[in-house]
Amino acid sequence: MELTHEKPLELIDQLIGHLNKEERNSLVRKLNMGVTSINDLMKSNRMEKEHACVKCGCLNIVKFGKVKRYHSIKDKEGITIGRQFVGEHQRYKCRDCGSTFVSTAKSAFYRSHLTPDQISEVINAITIRKTIRDTAEICQCSTKTSFRWRHKLLDSLTIPNEKVVLGGILEADETGFDLSFKGNPWNHFAFYGMSAIELRTYLLKHPEKTPRAMNEMVNVCCGIDHNREVIATPTNLGKCRMKHLVQTFDKHIEQRSIMCSDKNKAYVRMCNQMNIALVQFKSDDYTTKSGDLSIQKINNYHSNMKFWFKFFRGVATKYLRNYLLWFNFVMWNKKLNTNVKYFEHLSNTVFCENIKDIQKRPAIPFQAHRNYI
Repeated sequence: MELTHEKPLELIDQLIGHLNKEERNSLVRKLNMGVTSINDLMKSNRMEKEHACVKCGCLNIVKFGKVKRYHSIKDKEGITIGRQFVGEHQRYKCRDCGSTFVSTAKSAFYRSHLTPDQISEVINAITIRKTIRDTAEICQCSTKTSFRWRHKLLDSLTIPNEKVVLGGILEADETGFDLSFKGNPWNHFAFYGMSAIELRTYLLKHPEKTPRAMNEMVNVCCGIDHNREVIATPTNLGKCRMKHLVQTFDKHIEQRSIMCSDKNKAYVRMCNQMNIALVQFKSDDYTTKSGDLSIQKINNYHSNMKFWFKFFRGVATKYLRNYLLWFNFVMWNKKLNTNVKYFEHLSNTVFCENIKDIQKRPAIPFQAHRNYI
């Protein structure tokens, strides 16, 4: 390609003209990201704000030397054959508690080998719902790294989800998902006493024993108001009880709100305990005559959720909460819809849990009785 112009802007225009559609979209995402260095981002968002020290949160910190950082070089068999120097990290020391740390300590970027461009591609892949293999191919990383970063980013959404408050006229209902041990078939022996293939054969021979009949549907309590604030939490196996509703909606509903639901008696006891007005509808009635009160929004929310989850062909129960947060993030909540906002959210979020510990979570993240067939 020959460049005929000497002015910078004309050179850029000529270069952009030779890019294809995918390369132009990648360029636009990088320009919108505006993050060139993770250390500079963490320094501007953490070191210059109220909570500088990751242990005590004080501002009395000083520089404490630099530490060299290396990346291990591995061959195709995964054996380490050398190390590569990638730069230095500035260390800091707190004069009050005496702890030392780097700018990325207790954040999503701590000990991360991905560049800002790769992290931006992972965020974009989550937004457009790409598979783990496609994300790994785009970011030029392994599928294990792609999987861990997916759940690291989704796990960070629990903090804004805890601040959701439903107010005004809100609608509530529950839905069910099949209990799944996807990714770890050995948990089928612990719960059912047989493998996944044996369980599938058993259910084909005994069609009357469906998962709902066996009381093994994962109950998800959902709520939505007219401002499109949404909350969805997996609570238990089987039928929804009053304690599960209180566990979901406690501290997430404003006073003097009106809740619309179906004829489940658990909502009556919950609203009496929380002092909330309740309007219930029959299974064939979805709205009042005036149209102000209804349960159509929550039914539409469940319909979109079921259609969205078909893409994954089953979700492991221990990751169900993260995928519900993912659905709310992509389909409803537009608060973190750009890479810049997501990067700022990650830089201000404190991660006390290692990413490897997310994979070690229990297969059923709530109390459940083992059931042997």
